[in-house]
Amino acid sequence: YADDAAVFKSRIEKTSKALDTLWSEEDGIYLNRRYDTKEFSHKLSPTLFYAFFDKSISKERASRMISEHYFNENEFCGEFVIPTISKNDRSFPEQYYWRGRIWAPVNFLVYLAFKNHEELSKAKCDLIEKSYKLLMKEWAENKHVHENYNAITGEGCDVESSDRFYHWGALLG
Repeated sequence: YADDAAVFKSRIEKTSKALDTLWSEEDGIYLNRRYDTKEFSHKLSPTLFYAFFDKSISKERASRMISEHYFNENEFCGEFVIPTISKNDRSFPEQYYWRGRIWAPVNFLVYLAFKNHEELSKAKCDLIEKSYKLLMKEWAENKHVHENYNAITGEGCDVESSDRFYHWGALLG
């Protein structure tokens, strides 16, 4: 097992170094980089918070990401969280599939990433409360656990493309 531990430690260090190249000081967030142009992509999605799986992220960077992006009403914060594209993205109003709707697996993975950083406890609690509220809203109204939810209204039944009995919807709980 010692050999395996060394391999995993090496991978963690390599991943942390690679992640560091995705930090945008100007934007205060780790961004995706376009493969074709090597430029940052400014399409903001909650998957950017997956960076918090890396425990070596500084408190300063974590604080910036959370205050400037997670708790930003123009991006991800609101009554229902976390939309799959920021609210200020032109595709958000469509609320079609991955264009702004809320997906339980995304919330669950962001929650797990937030758990790695003590200074993210306020964001983690906010995510827990709002995920539960979203799940229970549809359950109380229709006894459904949806595949995805409208990030504006919290409804799951508003489109046909959201299965009303989908197992991963329970991850919101």
